[in-house]
Parts: sequence; structure tokens; C-alpha cells
Amino acid sequence: MELLTNNKLNVMNFRFLIIFFSSILFFSACKKEGCTDSTAINYDSEAKKNSGCVYERILTIKEPVIISDSAMNTGEIEIRIVPKANDRRFYLNEVYRENNDRRFRINKFKYFVSNVKLGDKSTVKANITDIELIDYDTSSFLSETRPIYDHIIDGKIKAGMYNRVFLGCGVDPIWNEEYAPNDYPTDHPLNTTYTNMAWTWETKYIFTSIEGEIDSDGDNTYDRSFFMHTGFNELYSQVILPIGEFEVKEDSKTIINLELDIIKVFAGLDIATKEGQTHSSGAEQLEYSRTIQTNLANNIKFVGVTYE
Repeated sequence: MELLTNNKLNVMNFRFLIIFFSSILFFSACKKEGCTDSTAINYDSEAKKNSGCVYERILTIKEPVIISDSAMNTGEIEIRIVPKANDRRFYLNEVYRENNDRRFRINKFKYFVSNVKLGDKSTVKANITDIELIDYDTSSFLSETRPIYDHIIDGKIKAGMYNRVFLGCGVDPIWNEEYAPNDYPTDHPLNTTYTNMAWTWETKYIFTSIEGEIDSDGDNTYDRSFFMHTGFNELYSQVILPIGEFEVKEDSKTIINLELDIIKVFAGLDIATKEGQTHSSGAEQLEYSRTIQTNLANNIKFVGVTYE
């Protein structure tokens, strides 16, 4: 009898334990899962069981380093294009002898150069100026600080070693097509108010303007005028001058000396004939203008580098 009672007690205890542990498992399973961390972006205030939290990723963004002009090692650069005629310095209205040994004199000589740059051994180019009008008439000034007629091109570029000069003879075709002279200040080369370097019959720029007189028959009388007005995109050409390696220094001005042989600009043309009169209109005149532009580009020569 006592053994039976003990067996019943054991069975009851076993059942109680089963019910107890089952209840724990049941209530545990009924707890809501979710993120219980209030700092997480998926925090659930009703969650009783943490099942994984997601946190906002914070990126540390570094401020960009901006190098100012004053922080860059730069040097002053100056390009001087000196005109020569009959082995001496050229001046307007002086008497010289052209290719056929006839006396002539020039009273106007001006031309555009574009995209003036220096190059190094790599493909890097340092820009000096976008556009410049070189005019050998130094008698007129736009202001006290800047003559409108100038043959010195200056700027600042990164100091270092260079070995080439790039320049375009004429107006870059992009600007020539835009042709917006009124968009520029009066002292800008592309403002034609003072330069008169625009066609009256075409909304484009004149690239080169040369005018003068020639003694066509040797009687000491300047009996024939010549004028060479060139333009149009197809006549634009780039000059690349390999000049040997040189240094642009921080503490001094680097001067690149170039020369233009004025007499050779007329090579292949008899300026005492119709070949000396062109407005670039028509196929024949366009070829005369092409000769002028080609000669101009081919006869800008490197002389040397000096420092001041």
C-alpha cells in the first residue's frame, strides 16, 4: 500500500515538472521579438526579446583641401615676340626692302594669337593666356595702365621645367564662331571697339591685318597700296616651338624671347600686284590669305630664355 502511494506521488511530481517547464517555454515563446536598443534605427518599444538591431552608419567626411594660388609655387612668365625686318628691329612706317628688293613701308601690322601655353615633357600644358592681340602700333593707349597695342604676353604659371611653347595664329574657331565682341570689356582683345579687328561684311574676326605702301617700279614713289586682311576658321593654325628645357622660377621673371621675320610673312606673294590685296573673300583671295597665315606661323622663331 505504501509503495503504491509513493508511485502515485512520483507520477504527480513528474507531471508537475512537465507542466512547469512547458509553461516556461510557452511564456518565453510568447514574448515579442524585436530590437530593444533605443539607440538603434529599428528600435521597438514593445519588443520583449532582442532579435537584432540595425544602427545608422555614420560616415566621417573629410573636408576637401583647397590649395590657394598663394600656396602654389608659381613663377612669372613673359613671352616677347620681337618683329624683325632686314635684320633690324621692325617699326611701322620705316622703309624696308621686300622679297623682290623693292622698297616698301608698313603702317599697320597686327595679329591675334590664341591658346598660348607652355608644355613640359609630359602632356601637361600650362596656360598663359587665352587670346592676345599683338599690334606694333605703340602710339595709342586705352588707359594709363594697359596699352591696347602690345607685343608682350605675360602671366603666372606653376614653377618647374618646360620645353615647348604652344600658340595659335588667329582666333580660336570656337570664339570666332561665337563672335560676341560686346560681351567683353573694352580693353579685351575680342572687343572690337578699339581694335577694329572684325569684318564689316561677316560676323567674324579678322585674324591678321597688314597695310602699307610699296614703290612698285623703283622711282622712289610709293605708288601702290597693299592690304592683307585674313580670317576664317580654316586659316587658324597652331605653332609648336620646341625650345629646349628651361626652368620657370619662383623668385624671378622668366622671359621667352621670340622673333617674327616680317619680310618672310610675304614670301610667295608679289604685294605690288593683286596678290597684295586680299580681304579673304573668294577662292583666290582666300589663298593669298592662307599664304600670309602660313608664313606667319612658320616664321615665329625661338631666340632664347632670360631672367629678370
